[in-house]
Amino acid sequence: MELLQVEPRRRIVNHKWEEMRVCYLGDFQWAGKRTHGTALGQLKETIAEACERGCYFMGMGDYIDFLSPSNRQRLRAAALYDTAEDVIDEKSMELTHEIFDLALKPTVGRWLGLVEGHHFSQLKDGSTSDMRLCEMLKAPFLGTSAAIRINFNRSATSRMSVTLWVHHGHGNGQTNYYPLARLERFAAGMETVDAFAIGHTTKMGHSLDNRMGYRWGPQHGKAYHRTIHYIGTGGYSRAYIEGSKQGRVPRGGYAEQGMMKPAVIGSPTLIIRPVLDGDHQFPVLKVEA
Repeated sequence: MELLQVEPRRRIVNHKWEEMRVCYLGDFQWAGKRTHGTALGQLKETIAEACERGCYFMGMGDYIDFLSPSNRQRLRAAALYDTAEDVIDEKSMELTHEIFDLALKPTVGRWLGLVEGHHFSQLKDGSTSDMRLCEMLKAPFLGTSAAIRINFNRSATSRMSVTLWVHHGHGNGQTNYYPLARLERFAAGMETVDAFAIGHTTKMGHSLDNRMGYRWGPQHGKAYHRTIHYIGTGGYSRAYIEGSKQGRVPRGGYAEQGMMKPAVIGSPTLIIRPVLDGDHQFPVLKVEA
């Protein structure tokens, strides 16, 4: 687990902090132009709109559709020649460069970080395709999961923070409670986190949970209801593709073969609005689909 603190560049307008937006991006599963498996047009539209609104970005995993965990295990057991491993590395990096050039380039330098997903390539040098993508995006690589504390510091005595928790997700996604109820169960043992986010299932959703909290000023305290946000971050992987083939055979992918529901296309945005109430400074959070 990675822990990260950031202090975003926000303006104070009429004695109020400018709001901060965080767009969750992941589950592209880019497999190349010929497959049409990624809703590239929608992804580019989401990024263009988010950049126009001054969003930061959070990466949720599965940026390319290359090797699953079981694929990587079998590949390691195959004891391939170095030249064969080089070819595999080159192909995975070709896909990584493609999704960067075709969609992600406008987001460089605007990432809070990226977690890894299930589909990536373990390169010969010990790094991964996800880590290389982070280098291109000038973004922190957050590994399996991360807690990111966002600090809003007006002065030495006027401070506020928001903590986000992110994970790509795990499981087959077939149970009724997944993913948001799973987040709620997990979050029961976590304190101080304001928003939990999970990807993997390409389901986009949002639910709330209220807890009791307290704000402390220099002399007095104030009780309040603290709202926790649970966020399913959607994706851009198309489940049903007209004219899809495997080789020369008209055949859909695993989602079509398994009669799974079509994936949700899109990304949620978390809006953080710092509020000053007398001596008490606190965040108001809102999620837009």
